[in-house]
Amino acid sequence: MEVSAVLTRLQEEAKCPICLDNLKDPITTDCGHNFCRSCIQQSQADLQEGFRCPVCRQQCDEGHCKINTQLGRMIETAKLLHLNRRKRKRQSKKSLCEKHQEVLSLFCEEDLELLCSLCAGPPDHQGHNLRPIKEAASYHRGMLENYIEPLKRQVADVQQLISLQGSKCLELREQVEHQKQRLSFELEQLNQFLEQGKQAALARLVEEEKDTEQKLSENITAFSNYAATLKGLLSRVTEHNVLSEVELLSQMKHFYQKSDTEVSPPVFSIHLRREAYNFPPQYSALQKIIREFKADIFLDSATAHRNLIISGDKKCVRHTKRKQNVPDLPSRFTVNPVVLGFPAFYSGRYFWEVEVGDRSEWAIGVCKASLSTKARRPSVQQGCWKLQQLNDGYEAPGAVPDPLLLEVRARCLGIFLDCELGEISFYNMPEKSLICTFTDTFTEPLRPYFFIGPGSKPLRIYSMCIKC
Repeated sequence: MEVSAVLTRLQEEAKCPICLDNLKDPITTDCGHNFCRSCIQQSQADLQEGFRCPVCRQQCDEGHCKINTQLGRMIETAKLLHLNRRKRKRQSKKSLCEKHQEVLSLFCEEDLELLCSLCAGPPDHQGHNLRPIKEAASYHRGMLENYIEPLKRQVADVQQLISLQGSKCLELREQVEHQKQRLSFELEQLNQFLEQGKQAALARLVEEEKDTEQKLSENITAFSNYAATLKGLLSRVTEHNVLSEVELLSQMKHFYQKSDTEVSPPVFSIHLRREAYNFPPQYSALQKIIREFKADIFLDSATAHRNLIISGDKKCVRHTKRKQNVPDLPSRFTVNPVVLGFPAFYSGRYFWEVEVGDRSEWAIGVCKASLSTKARRPSVQQGCWKLQQLNDGYEAPGAVPDPLLLEVRARCLGIFLDCELGEISFYNMPEKSLICTFTDTFTEPLRPYFFIGPGSKPLRIYSMCIKC
């Protein structure tokens, strides 16, 4: 194996699996994996089920993690060797145009291609924006640096979501056990001929537990694959950033195409089917809807308008006059101050609660996942079913009954989505009363919708919301 390949492999092994930078103040866990000391402390800070290795998920004794001073010195030495070799390689290499055998001196911003003086002539690049290599390389290095921090934040978010999703296995077992007990109690109150139905329902519930646990495991795997993709992309950014100008620019077209196509998988939420415990109508009050169908909703920062700030736990959004410096993503709303929630809903029943402000300029509801990010006044016809505050009352065009004359009293609103029945209902939570209902046919995935205008108080999703 060549020296350069060995050094490259050595440097990859010297990276922290969490922050993807070179290990700083490295520590070694019982299972043999190495991390930055600060990274492992931050990664495990919010977990309640004990210390687990972020790589292999093995239970570890936090007090047995050892500082690896010798490894830290080896990493610094490897980094110096790698940088010196790259510097010598750049100085010795001369780049020529394959077609004309002339020195490559220009970069076409339209086609993202390196050119010599002969390539720059008509007709291929006539009228294109051509830059000297040094100037173009400086510009694109700056562009690459803009990717580093967002990608690091995405990796950290995904790692946290993986840990949270892993803890849902225990939550699933607790929910199933609770439902088993309640199901048995309720069936015992019915006539004796329902005994067979009880056994059948319990069997379906056990089967659903297995199926849901399998889906949860697949979701964790999808997030792990996505995290690995992001890590690979971040690693490529780091590698590209130390390339020569010609090498850097020759890779930019492929890099931009690859980085813009990565999409995060949806967060999987546990929702046990109602059919497994389908009892008489008197059990279907709002309180049971809340208990049985409550969804864990998060705000998707990749869709948030530049004037919106999303809290760290992705449960709270507020409006700011200053536009945020965030990546220009195709999923981001550009006209109205809107942010969407996730996961997306394909079928089933879901309920969530939102705390709203006492000032105007807010709207909450559900929209098609394909809703245009440039829609100025999204309507039911465009696939947006929302309740909004209008002066001293509510407005919900197309809903029944018309809530226009209803005085605004509630500061906590509930939303119940039934995909199969095609209904979206809004509730006044303090009074547990229905405000209005939309009825439609849903033919594509739906997502929670949040609009918040200037001067409005933050919108908060219950129940784990914290102050923005």
